[in-house]
Amino acid sequence: MTAPFVPHHPLARAAGPGRRLAAVALATSAATAALVAFFAARPDVNPFLEVDNTLGRTLLPGPLLTAILLATALLGVATAAAALARGTARAAEGVVAPVAVLQVVAFGFLAQGFGTLSVAGYIVALTVPVLAVWAGAQVFRTRPPWRIPLALAGVAAVVGIVVARHDFAIWLGRVASGFARERWGILAVLLPLATAAAWAGLALVRAWRRGSLRRATTWVTRHRRLFTILAALGPLPYALARLTWLTPWPQLGDAELLTLATKIQGLALSSGAWAGIILTLGLILPWGERFPRWFPRRAGQPVPPAAAIVPGGIVAVMLCGAAIPMLLMMGWLGAVYFPAWFWGPTLALAVWGYAGHRAGVGAPEAGAPEVGAGDVNAGAPAPPAPAARR
Repeated sequence: MTAPFVPHHPLARAAGPGRRLAAVALATSAATAALVAFFAARPDVNPFLEVDNTLGRTLLPGPLLTAILLATALLGVATAAAALARGTARAAEGVVAPVAVLQVVAFGFLAQGFGTLSVAGYIVALTVPVLAVWAGAQVFRTRPPWRIPLALAGVAAVVGIVVARHDFAIWLGRVASGFARERWGILAVLLPLATAAAWAGLALVRAWRRGSLRRATTWVTRHRRLFTILAALGPLPYALARLTWLTPWPQLGDAELLTLATKIQGLALSSGAWAGIILTLGLILPWGERFPRWFPRRAGQPVPPAAAIVPGGIVAVMLCGAAIPMLLMMGWLGAVYFPAWFWGPTLALAVWGYAGHRAGVGAPEAGAPEVGAGDVNAGAPAPPAPAARR
């Protein structure tokens, strides 16, 4: 049975973030418009002119694509500003949804491409070691049984870095120079992606406020475990392929060209994929709803739903936008080793199901609200049980 839509239902309170999302959409659209205008004035650094760099470039001439993206961003600025203004908010209500669709298509698909996943991969590869060290230190501090294994792992890592310090320095130098060289391309990925995500979130919040997502959200929430497990399989082929660089039969690379520095780079990229698997499974595991005991200052407290929904939604938009360019540019190789065509939609459904679950939508397995079901706002406690059950 579909849950009735009532004003006091947890997801009905989701209309509150609508104004904040409109402000984010305004800011990201303005920043994207400024960036695309700069690219229009500087064709020598315009990544949207590069052949096969984005989906839009494979379909349209570069100058036309740039003009379309600039016009779309300016339309987003005007619409978001009207939605926030007191005198025009009601009049802008009817155009937000179609404008949001245009923003998502333009910046979530046409502006994305092969470079999107490359940028994301290297950012994650640099972030994962830092997060691993931080998490290891917290577990070491709070979980005595884990101290010896963590100490041994830390010593092994330090010894490995000291022994291969020259190759580590080469890898870090390559990454730093790559980020410096491709700085405009990185901005051309991140700002449009943020714009698409903000408009997608705004459209979803307004659609829920009208009650048009009730039935679909209930169905997705009830099947969220299946969607999450399928989404966790998305990065697995790539993670395994990079690990083959430690064998005589490397995939996605030439054995004769794989120096130790290159192998370190492959392991870093593989670690990002494994982190994606673990974090995706967190959408259905207990620590995805309550901070684990080793987490500083917030141990045992509810995880703010936005902490999982926002990054998960952005990654899902990124993968969906890069899916077609990956297929066009890499063919079956991209379809198998980096199945964005499968990973993106399943991750979107998994995040959607997590959001519905945290808001109490759908039928829980035990017939009662699960932990955190009433927590749609960051840190908000679940509602108390009825007096008859106490």
